[in-house]
Amino acid sequence: MLTNAEELLNYTKGEEDMFENFVKGLAEAGVQVVVGSGSMSELAQHYFEKYHIMAIKIMSKWELKRIARAVGATPIVKLETPSADDMGYADEVCFREISSRWCTVFRRDQDENKMATIVLRGSTIAMLDDTERAVNNAVNTVKSLIKDNRMLAGAGATEIYLASEIQKFAKQQPGLDQYAVEKFGAAFEIIPRTLSENAGLKAETILAKMYAETGKSFKFGIDCNDGEVKDVVAAHILDSLESKTWAVKLASDVVLTILRVDQIIMAKPAGGPNMANQAARRPDGYDG
Repeated sequence: MLTNAEELLNYTKGEEDMFENFVKGLAEAGVQVVVGSGSMSELAQHYFEKYHIMAIKIMSKWELKRIARAVGATPIVKLETPSADDMGYADEVCFREISSRWCTVFRRDQDENKMATIVLRGSTIAMLDDTERAVNNAVNTVKSLIKDNRMLAGAGATEIYLASEIQKFAKQQPGLDQYAVEKFGAAFEIIPRTLSENAGLKAETILAKMYAETGKSFKFGIDCNDGEVKDVVAAHILDSLESKTWAVKLASDVVLTILRVDQIIMAKPAGGPNMANQAARRPDGYDG
């Protein structure tokens, strides 16, 4: 409870002194830019301005971690002066106009910097979306090759070879199992069929040529540039082994899950009243 004017004036002085000492410690440690998340009070902005420290507020935790990684800093949660190991370094932090939009740019030219930002420009949203998708696919391909650099013949060559071999294996199976195995093999035709249709070619003709050539080698696929079935390894059209393996595995798991669900539904007896007994009952409820 406040009893006089002096207590009212000194009400927030302790908090102000503590925050000023914190910002002063940052300035003495050589900090020139502070990046934080959440709200930033006017008091904090005042002391950052007083000690010539640039303060940036970022609401996204993902962006905050990305900036910390880019400059080599460690996020801290306590209001204390960071150590030299916790602080990062950037050659330049500035505002820059990129395509009529003001952006905050963190530039670090050291060799150990392993992060970069790709800025895309385009005349339409559709063009930007397609370009972003292409860049994202390229980056993910590089990440996949870093984990496992083994490659396979692309352009549908691997899929048509698997389809051919599985259908040959199906003919050796007794009973009705051969039909399920054969359909599983034929499902791999979807990749070369889609490539042919997207290239404006007749899918049935291309598939027939690929089946004829796959008996010679597993390297024959469809080159969408000229529409010819050729040795795609010699044409340097390759796919990542890891991506291909996971695609086949996940697709097979989805099919097995759907089959299990259908089996459970079919095996469970239907509920509800027995309609045969209900039809035998008289409308007045007399069962005799």
